[in-house]
Amino acid sequence: MARSDTLRREIAGLETKKAGFAKVIAAQEKVAATAREATRKKREQASRSRSATTVRTALAAAEREEKKAAAAEDKIAKARKDIATVDKSIASKTTSLRTAEASERRSAESAQRRDDTRRRREEINHARAVAQASAPPAQVRYVEVTPPRPEPLRVLYLTSNPDATETSVTSPDGSVVEQGTWLRVDQEVRQVKQGLRSSKYRDLVVVEHAPAATFNDLLDGLNDHRPHVVHFSGHADTLGVWMENEAGDTDGHDVDFSLLARLLGATDEPPRLVVLNACESIEGADDLLQTVPLVIGMSDTIDDTAAIVFARSFYAALASAQSVATAVEQAKVQMLAASMLDPDQVDDSSLPTLRARDDVDPATLVLVAPSDSAP
Repeated sequence: MARSDTLRREIAGLETKKAGFAKVIAAQEKVAATAREATRKKREQASRSRSATTVRTALAAAEREEKKAAAAEDKIAKARKDIATVDKSIASKTTSLRTAEASERRSAESAQRRDDTRRRREEINHARAVAQASAPPAQVRYVEVTPPRPEPLRVLYLTSNPDATETSVTSPDGSVVEQGTWLRVDQEVRQVKQGLRSSKYRDLVVVEHAPAATFNDLLDGLNDHRPHVVHFSGHADTLGVWMENEAGDTDGHDVDFSLLARLLGATDEPPRLVVLNACESIEGADDLLQTVPLVIGMSDTIDDTAAIVFARSFYAALASAQSVATAVEQAKVQMLAASMLDPDQVDDSSLPTLRARDDVDPATLVLVAPSDSAP
């Protein structure tokens, strides 16, 4: 039941209680009026009578009626006090009701916006899929794999969360609670850097973080940092990744995997590895392998916690001079230890998934080469 419905029911109950107190007041006012009239008559009778016995009897009766009137007036006072308390509660709950109704309207509007965005994205994805099915394959650059050099491994770490929504909800006690839907991508980067600090060759890995990344941020990162690894954390679907819009609004910029592959090849030093820490992103491997030698993506949906555990373990293994295949396997083991994967379903199709070109062996490819072991 919605909070507003609960408050309306409580207010209705208070109104009923208030009506009951009003009935008590009406009844006791009648009792008090009758008793006061009886008191007046008895005192008049005592004042007119010459019989001492009659006077005593009349005055005693008058005193009883006065007590009856006083008792009725006490009940009236208590009922009026109860009504004041109820009125205060009604006023408080009415204020809470207005707040709850406003919050529910905002939540409904936010949900409607998310539904509209999802429908628009589905329509765009459908149109994009139809266009890709009928279009000739894009010409992208094929990058040869070269042995690692004794230099720091440069990682361009792109994070994006364009569909995040946030709503401020005011509670009845006046406190404000922020409610919304967003990915913990900043926490992921923080955990990766912490994992690197405890790795053997931590000085040989440099992470360049591009928060709220746009398509242009990726292009600038390729030019400025010449990364060996391009990592994307955020939302994706079977057709592409969702990056921030250059306009800065909440709608994301959908980047096709084919366009992403072409951009990655449009540089003198293309990356050796692309990591897509996003739902269903392994679907882009065929496009990306036309340019880069290795792709890591997710075969299904992945939650925040699992994405963070994967990223931290993977880069910590790379920074220990482990091969790419071993780093992925260690990340899977860490996810198993954290009960994020079903042990009976861990195979080559489970998330995360490593795909490589035929001329590349991930089991022997080491991306971090300390100077004492460089070929």
